[in-house]
Amino acid sequence: MRISYFDLLLDREPGVPYLAGEEILGSIEIHVQEQTRIARLTARLSGQAHTGWRNKASDILFESTELIMDEYLDLTNDLSLHCTEGLEISEGKHKMEFKFKIPYDVLSSIEKENFGSIRYTCSAVLDIPEDGESEIISEKNLVIFSLLNLDAPHFRQSVRAQDQVNIIGCCCRRPKGWINAELIVSELGLLPGEHVKISLTIDNTVKKKKKNKKHNKAHECASLSLCQQLDFRAQSRYDPHVVDEKFLTIAVESEGTCKANEQKGPETKLISFHIPEGLPPTSTKDNGLITCSYFFKLDLEHFDVVVPVVIGSAKTMDAANT
Repeated sequence: MRISYFDLLLDREPGVPYLAGEEILGSIEIHVQEQTRIARLTARLSGQAHTGWRNKASDILFESTELIMDEYLDLTNDLSLHCTEGLEISEGKHKMEFKFKIPYDVLSSIEKENFGSIRYTCSAVLDIPEDGESEIISEKNLVIFSLLNLDAPHFRQSVRAQDQVNIIGCCCRRPKGWINAELIVSELGLLPGEHVKISLTIDNTVKKKKKNKKHNKAHECASLSLCQQLDFRAQSRYDPHVVDEKFLTIAVESEGTCKANEQKGPETKLISFHIPEGLPPTSTKDNGLITCSYFFKLDLEHFDVVVPVVIGSAKTMDAANT
């Protein structure tokens, strides 16, 4: 081949996210073995939201696709500096640099098999008029997150939830007591990678019968989880007025915490909970196909306590140290 190497390179490693409003810096490298006439060199940054599945109950196929980004650059003039007047690129190694500015209203990358995805691709195309106007393509997938700044005062406020359940004895006898649980998260807005302070108070007035040690050991801990809620929506392939929805809840991080002892009064536990790296921010713009939200869930034997939170992508140092 006259062109032995054609590749698009980006300034970040695969999987390292870009944020809305940032610049994507890239370059295109071309190795030419023999002088070759070219027609055009272009770069494109594209994004697509896609949802699709088969409804098992109705056996209907649902699928929706939306183009959410399409940025285009014509780099032919840059390449012409490496060519003759007849647009013949000379032998040797050539490199062209480019950049894209990510829009501020971008949607965050998401990938869930059998549900849907939001994907972004950066590609380069070299058109060669010889041999029936062939083209050489190089492309890279990249991760882009929306910009959700947590500097607003309400993001620094604590959030809480409380619930109580009465425990009834067997054979409809009078109540054996009640369990009350309160979950307090120190801040509404959280960043991936940081630790958040959580206060857990449980008051258990139920007196249980003595059970064997094996049974007691199996029930001595409750689970506190940070959950990601993904909502997917798709249209019927045959009737756009018919839509279907799917919901996926994932525990992205969990910690075990010991339950309160029976009839010992309210017991409070303080937890430093780690927020995992790489989480896409809470959705701030709804494209109608995929939305993302988060909540803490305390999973107790008789009930759950849920506290919604917001995962962001940026916080100033003043806000982070408050």
